Amino acid sequence: MITINNLEKNYNGSPVLNNLSITFDSKGIDIIVGVNGSGKTTLLNCICDITSFQKGDIKINSVSRKEKEAKLKMFYIPSDFYLPEYLSGNEYADFIFRRYRDINKKLFEFITEMYHLTPFLDEKISNYSYGMKKKLQIGIALALEVEYVLADEVFNGLDYESYLLTEYLIKKYSALRKFILISHNMDFIMRNEQANVYLLSKGTLSTIKNVGEIEGIVINNGELQKYYEKIDGFVSRNKSLT
Repeated sequence: MITINNLEKNYNGSPVLNNLSITFDSKGIDIIVGVNGSGKTTLLNCICDITSFQKGDIKINSVSRKEKEAKLKMFYIPSDFYLPEYLSGNEYADFIFRRYRDINKKLFEFITEMYHLTPFLDEKISNYSYGMKKKLQIGIALALEVEYVLADEVFNGLDYESYLLTEYLIKKYSALRKFILISHNMDFIMRNEQANVYLLSKGTLSTIKNVGEIEGIVINNGELQKYYEKIDGFVSRNKSLT
């Protein structure tokens, strides 16, 4: 389990995560939603020891997130990842694989083949599209056989066929490991009723029991309602533009 107790994170004195406590089980799918700037990426960065925090404690299977043993249990796919473009896809995969213990290279080959990525694995990553880089990361994440896969907007950059394939892979392998996903892909959320869905708002996480309410929750917790009213007023004052 990933156990977070009383987590507090501030940026320049402004609270982002406020006394946040939660436990993520070792299997299944957990989805985190929230308005822009609510701290979703910061939370994953804290779990993976990328970002420090002021107070609290995070343990991976009862081991501090700072310990190597804990880090070997996780793999993180950020939304704005940087990959070394001077390496080929295979070289980058091998670079990551050398840092972990349990590797299933047959699974990596299988997944990259399904993504039609195999012919490009010996090419430099600099020639890859954003979607190809995302597929490479997904293939690596599953091949590592880690207990926890964390991902920030993992479906961004994927064509619809690849999105459906990725959804199926996540659902299939969630029986063996935990996927903690930041996602606002409502199609994915609505189609995966077994997933736990959480709203991050005002620094804390709360469970969303009715996913049909997500749009209204996001509107009420962010600035969308204000923007909607501004649009209505602008259109009303400038009817010649409609």
